[in-house]
Amino acid sequence: MTKAEVLAIIRRAYGPGVADSLEDRLPERIDPENDADAEFLTTLGLTRDGLANAMGGEL
Repeated sequence: MTKAEVLAIIRRAYGPGVADSLEDRLPERIDPENDADAEFLTTLGLTRDGLANAMGGEL
């Protein structure tokens, strides 16, 4: 997923304030199914489940 796609999901799941605060910390490409990327997202307070729920269960 691109940074823009992830930010759109974060906006939907956690709100625009969270997305804006994380924008500079996200890499250009993120694979939430990749354990290393998922661990990085967790350090930012994001979870696979939270992101998947924001996508209607499809991540």
